[in-house]
Amino acid sequence: MGNTRRLPALDHANNFDGLRLIASLMVLVSHQFALLGTTEPILVPGMTLGMIAVAMFFVMSGYLVTQSWYQDPHITRFAMRRFLRIWPGLMVATVVLVIASAAITSLPMHDYFGRETRRFITFNAQLRPVYTLPGVFVTAPFNAVMSSVNGSWWTIPLEAKCYAYLIVLGAIGLRRRIFSALALLVVAFMYVRTLPGHAMDNAFDHLGYFYTAFFLGGVCVRQFAGEIRRHYRLTLCVGAAFLVAVCLLRQAGLAEWLVIGLITLLVGLSSTPGLRSAARFGDLSYGIYIYAYFVQQLTIHVWPATPSYPATLAVAFLVTIVLGWCSWHAVEAPALSLKRRLRTWFPDAAA
Repeated sequence: MGNTRRLPALDHANNFDGLRLIASLMVLVSHQFALLGTTEPILVPGMTLGMIAVAMFFVMSGYLVTQSWYQDPHITRFAMRRFLRIWPGLMVATVVLVIASAAITSLPMHDYFGRETRRFITFNAQLRPVYTLPGVFVTAPFNAVMSSVNGSWWTIPLEAKCYAYLIVLGAIGLRRRIFSALALLVVAFMYVRTLPGHAMDNAFDHLGYFYTAFFLGGVCVRQFAGEIRRHYRLTLCVGAAFLVAVCLLRQAGLAEWLVIGLITLLVGLSSTPGLRSAARFGDLSYGIYIYAYFVQQLTIHVWPATPSYPATLAVAFLVTIVLGWCSWHAVEAPALSLKRRLRTWFPDAAA
């Protein structure tokens, strides 16, 4: 593992691509338990394997998109970079799911391609996920939620909201220390709202605060990168003291936030053989994330006998990786190649 002490400027020799790939596969592995009606594995108190993976995604995203802002602090270009990263792949996946589901729906075609399917397309295009298609997976064995064709997409609008928070911080002065401190206070507030004793209106409120805290944690680490470099030993001591304090106070949630967030960033900023070259065949993590749930549902739906976890996981794993590869090379990479034109389309004078 390389030197993590300096929090180096990002280049292509870090582990973030590998960590994103691992996290996307962790979500797949965790969801397979739920879709088969069994309990997802709990690795740390209150967090499934999938929850840990999503937390990793958000803390990495917070760090990396803040770095992107520092490299080009232009609101329109920043927003367009985020749009090109999320929307084209999501829109194509939406159409693919609609077409693929037409082959397995229990409804006649004229009923399937009706108002509900049009709503599925238009709402997902607006980052307002709709999770079911008419007549698809209606006999799912677990519960009503398991009739979803895209159950993991709920995090995408939350990610977009986090980008909006960062744009606001950028617009009022992301480089100013006072706003970094305020962002850190927002992190603390968001996370405290997820701890026991703080009622949420529903589970999505809880998870929204939870993952936003991880995102803003990544933002703050990038914000204070200079201070961390200059006072590395002091930072370690403060972190260790905080960890001891929350453990003594039996606030496991705060300890998890600190440990998962910092380990993810320290490993991501390192340069480890294997992990650092994980994207040599393309950055497959987003494609895996947006297609995995449907592939897993479909695998279980068409399984010829009682579906077993290892067999269905293996098939879903392989098919999803292939779809992730296709998504990257056919959709995501061509869309991202447009980023080089953004300075021409949106020059500084238009800021």
